[in-house]
Amino acid sequence: MEKIFTEINKRNVHYGNYVEQIRDMFARKQESLRKQDDKFFSKYWQVYAWAAIIGFVNDKREEGADLPHQSSFQYQMITNGSDSVANTLLLMAIGKIQAKEAKDILNSRKLLTIISEYAEGGAKHILEIRQTPGLERKFDSPDDYLVEVIKR
Repeated sequence: MEKIFTEINKRNVHYGNYVEQIRDMFARKQESLRKQDDKFFSKYWQVYAWAAIIGFVNDKREEGADLPHQSSFQYQMITNGSDSVANTLLLMAIGKIQAKEAKDILNSRKLLTIISEYAEGGAKHILEIRQTPGLERKFDSPDDYLVEVIKR
């Protein structure tokens, strides 16, 4: 298992347009961390991980989604930021693989693609929630994140 962690941590994360949209809505620009604003997340990887968790929890996967954007961070940044989040995403991805051989299950690029497909699905789900009448400002308040976690 240590080998898969080493391999996956060296890889860049790819994501799609839905993740990019919610990243821009909910995360500060990485280069201006000192600036105080109303964004909930201070790192791009946090939004990516949050969207992936939403995708996994709600079974919202954009299988075969176009993932044209390559992040400025490797998966290692998620591991460094929160080892438990990185491990959880990896385990959820392993749980979604349907394969007969270990080599197929432990393919680091395939695992990252699955995580990204769920992140894309989660981001789309978040955007759909915000299109619901009365919920257009959902996740604009820090309390919304806490309520969402409690509901899980």
